[in-house]
Amino acid sequence: MITHLNIKGLAIIENLEIEFSPGFNVITGETGAGKSILILALHFLTGAKVSSDVVRTGAENAVVSGEFLIHKNHPAVLNLQKLGIETEIEGEDSAILIRRQLSAKGRSQAWINDVAVSSQALKEIGHGLVDIFAQHENQRLMHPQEHIRYLDQFANHPKELKAVQIAFQACEATLHEIEVIVKRVASSQRDKDYLEYRLQELKKFTPSCEDFNAINELCESSDKVVAEREVLTHALSLFENGESEGVSSLLWEIAKKLGHLGEGGDLLKERAESVAREVEDIHFTLSSRVSAFDVDESSLEKAQERQFGYQELFRKHAVKSIDELLNIFKSLASDVGTLESAKQTLNDSVDRLKVEIETLEKGSLKLTEIRKKAALSLKKKVEKEIHELSMPGATLDFDWTAIERVGPELSLGSIDDKLHSKFSQTLQGLTKLSPDGAEKVQFLLASNPGEPSLPLVKSASGGELSRIMLALKKTLAADAETCVLVFDEIDTGISGSVADIVGRKMRELALHFQVLCISHLPQVAVYADTHCLVKKQGKKNRTETEIVKLSLEASAKEIARLLSGREVTPSSLSHAKNLMTQAKA
Repeated sequence: MITHLNIKGLAIIENLEIEFSPGFNVITGETGAGKSILILALHFLTGAKVSSDVVRTGAENAVVSGEFLIHKNHPAVLNLQKLGIETEIEGEDSAILIRRQLSAKGRSQAWINDVAVSSQALKEIGHGLVDIFAQHENQRLMHPQEHIRYLDQFANHPKELKAVQIAFQACEATLHEIEVIVKRVASSQRDKDYLEYRLQELKKFTPSCEDFNAINELCESSDKVVAEREVLTHALSLFENGESEGVSSLLWEIAKKLGHLGEGGDLLKERAESVAREVEDIHFTLSSRVSAFDVDESSLEKAQERQFGYQELFRKHAVKSIDELLNIFKSLASDVGTLESAKQTLNDSVDRLKVEIETLEKGSLKLTEIRKKAALSLKKKVEKEIHELSMPGATLDFDWTAIERVGPELSLGSIDDKLHSKFSQTLQGLTKLSPDGAEKVQFLLASNPGEPSLPLVKSASGGELSRIMLALKKTLAADAETCVLVFDEIDTGISGSVADIVGRKMRELALHFQVLCISHLPQVAVYADTHCLVKKQGKKNRTETEIVKLSLEASAKEIARLLSGREVTPSSLSHAKNLMTQAKA
């Protein structure tokens, strides 16, 4: 149960505190007094998204806090333990304090037992604590796609439903995989000739890091050798002076001439001979160095051609390094290889899809069996409830419709005709299945004996929808783990004896759950264990909402007001007390 609720800065509420009791709590008040704000506060407290517009004008934040008392083995306690949040346990009960804040700028924060939690974690915990049925819940009955949710909730088969959902997701994942492969193959086929040409060009050239580095090293070293040889050869040619006498020959001739000078020329002769010998030594050394050079012109030419080939490939493939070129080589080989292996890959994927669809079919068949068995039980229980709600001849039936979906527009014909035929046949099975199984379910109602069973949208009035919803909720809540059931004026469209029966049904629910009911019907309010009044008043030129727990006498006056309008008369008060006495009896 929720024991305490505090609201600050929300809509027209400045500061409101309310203590709830176990059992049946009824909240009444005039239209516009702010009863709906309580529902807003509970929605917000249990993880729903709300706009920052709900923050009271002038307030920095809206803050809602609530204290819950639940059984120590409740799933919410176990979920909190997984989050590392401790709960205070007293006997068989555990206390949980939830606080949530929304700033005027739209920032939301939440705490459970003073530990900060995410909005998603709060929503998961809150879902197991409070179940809110507002007027729009009745409208959900008008949407057939919601009906299977009610049936599944009653059937209580989460494992089987989860297995079907997982199997369907596996089929969808495999379909996506097939689609990706087909698109890639289609793209590759458009460029098939070009891809194969580029790949063959690279295969013929056989690039590698080792070859690239060796070629560059050979070319660089050969260039240095050739340049050095050219310098030495040119120097040697200058020594030999082309076709004329060499430098050393000229020096020896000079020395010989100087020898004719006699004693005065001897020194000059010796010096000329010395220079001649030095020049001859230089000439010999130059000749030896030039003769020692060994350059394989043919190998160098081939290396230079291959080096140019690498540069051409770099340019064609818009890369700057041998590593990038080799990556292009691998990618091209992969793309062309994809064309070659795509058929086998797709065949394997289609085989896997067939197995997954068979698993989905088996799970869906099991789900159908469970649902049809549960539908018989749900029909009996809901009919019992609506019969007691003054629809004595009404019958509830179910319209079972097989799923028919359109498969994806995906052709494998461009790859292989037989494979495409196999895929199309396999896909037929998936068009009859969905994440919810193999069928759609719609509630049908015959309000009176002899009338045909028709969809609710065609057969049920507003008051009948309210009663059917109450009957459903009462039936569905039988084994629910939710602590608090909140009804927000779902008794709209009913009155008199039917309203009295609704009150009794609420009271019956309150034997197993804490029930909070916002109502405008005195016939419902008289069954309350606790009666609260929401009223609006002006303070300091501002409108504020407050809520008070009514005493037995005050409750009688409020019920009298509901019976007669604004003015409480002695007769309406007497009538109210009589209704309260009858309800207690």
